[in-house]
Amino acid sequence: MGRFARVFRCIFWALTALSINANATPVDWLYDVDVPVTDQSSDARAAGFRQALTIVLKRVSGLNEIPPNAAVSAALESPQRYFVEYRYRSVDNPVPGASPPKVLQLSVHFVDSAIQKLITEASLPQWSANRPTTLAWIVVVNGSERSVLGAGDASPLLASMREHARERGLPLLFPTMDLEEQSAVTAATVTSSNETMLETASQHYGADQMLVGRATLGANDAWTADWQVWQHGNQQRFVIESPTSEAAGAAVVDRMIELLVARYVVASGNQERIRLRVDGVANVGDYGALLKYLGGLDFIGGLQVEEVRANVVDLSITTRTPWDRLRDLLALDGRLVPAEQIAGGPGTDRRVLTWHGERAR
Repeated sequence: MGRFARVFRCIFWALTALSINANATPVDWLYDVDVPVTDQSSDARAAGFRQALTIVLKRVSGLNEIPPNAAVSAALESPQRYFVEYRYRSVDNPVPGASPPKVLQLSVHFVDSAIQKLITEASLPQWSANRPTTLAWIVVVNGSERSVLGAGDASPLLASMREHARERGLPLLFPTMDLEEQSAVTAATVTSSNETMLETASQHYGADQMLVGRATLGANDAWTADWQVWQHGNQQRFVIESPTSEAAGAAVVDRMIELLVARYVVASGNQERIRLRVDGVANVGDYGALLKYLGGLDFIGGLQVEEVRANVVDLSITTRTPWDRLRDLLALDGRLVPAEQIAGGPGTDRRVLTWHGERAR
């Protein structure tokens, strides 16, 4: 037995005695919800709590509407069971130039484990908090004028997209469009979908996918927008016509979430055990990082290490996620890369993955 394997044997039980079922939230604001309220009265506060709980259920389930059932109805009657903190804030009106300039907001911090338990009890699907970040390159066409939206622009379309992405739980970025980016990315670059130039300009944002759009403003604030979503060489294109800026922003965010949910959401169902073999575990640090990573994934209910050898860890997990969906979820951030082969024989087969540790983009 090699020295590395002997060290593993010595510290194996100490490491596996640690809690490895804690939930991590890569989208760190998923369980923090802000809703507008008219005042600080008990009635307005109770209505705000119900609205906030509905929003967090939409975020975690990936659903645009939460279907009524006994578990959801009971939760909405007593939303205080699901959060630990709330406060009031006076914030800028999200609508540029609107009156009043300040609005009252109720901020509620929900408990992730309580919400996930409710999701299970209500038989709702679950969308992992480990979600792709989208960088949006958008040309707005207004008559003869063409401009690329930047993060600091006072655009009603941008404001609507940002607000709706926050409500639905979609990490969405806009380029800064500083002087360097203005010279590298022009309206023509985005309109022509120049993949090479846009990917080069996007590298320092670290996004997982790009949204490339050409949005044309028509009469009475109506919009026609041609959108493309680029992710790892795959492209999906769609056109959306909307009567207002608010509707245009909400519609493209909803469509992006539909595409992501179709691939990454976990349908409600029974827990099953999946056996895994992870290679590429080169040292004790890799071993600890692997356990911490797997234990922090909200679509994994439990984890058991079965055997540790040099460079290889055999383990099993419990999850509601079938392997084909689990494979995509694990591959999402590049830390664990699934292989095609299966190790072992009948009754002892294991899915094989390689541990890369640091996130690969």
